[in-house]
Amino acid sequence: MTSKADYQVLLETIVTAAKASAIEAGGKQDQESRAYLFAYCDILDSVKTQAEVLGVPLSEIGLEGFDPYQLTAGKKAA
Repeated sequence: MTSKADYQVLLETIVTAAKASAIEAGGKQDQESRAYLFAYCDILDSVKTQAEVLGVPLSEIGLEGFDPYQLTAGKKAA
């Protein structure tokens, strides 16, 4: 049987990978990287929204203070 902790590890793994990839893509200006960046931003924004709706602290999933869309403006995200 899958435990709640298993799902938490899964979510943390996905968030960590998407966040790292978004940061990497945010440092590039080619069209493909920009497209990936926006896709990662959409994923991370969806995760943040659902976490807030469900009452999951963003600090528990590595997204506290992180605004993925700052990367699209060329600003450094936390």
